Amino acid sequence: MATTEHCVIPLHLETGTDDPIALRGVFGYRSDRPYEVSLDFHGGGMILARWVFARDLLLDGQVQATGQGDIRVWPAWRAFEPRVMLAFSNGQQDGVVSARAKDVRRLGRRMTSLVPRGQEGRYYDLDAELSTLLPR
Repeated sequence: MATTEHCVIPLHLETGTDDPIALRGVFGYRSDRPYEVSLDFHGGGMILARWVFARDLLLDGQVQATGQGDIRVWPAWRAFEPRVMLAFSNGQQDGVVSARAKDVRRLGRRMTSLVPRGQEGRYYDLDAELSTLLPR
């Protein structure tokens, strides 16, 4: 049986000015899909966008720059506070949001308490999933 974790984290849409735009990020994690995390961006009373990306990007990006292409994550300081930056690109538009580092650490602890790093294969059979997608 899958365990689901949802975590609401306040985000800042980094605008390049001193006044970032406040957003609410709803992170989702499921033990039966241990390699991924989802992020719904909420603003103005609606869901603005949803991204699904590798859990390792969020975990590793807390301490070093990681990712290439569509999603990149790295640690930074903003307004005297440690933050985790997340850059998203769909090929036509780019955006950068930041979250307090302590909120991302808390989320990381919750995810790895459900599925420890290196144990994902015990919760998800990637080979079986791939065999359903590939011709026989």
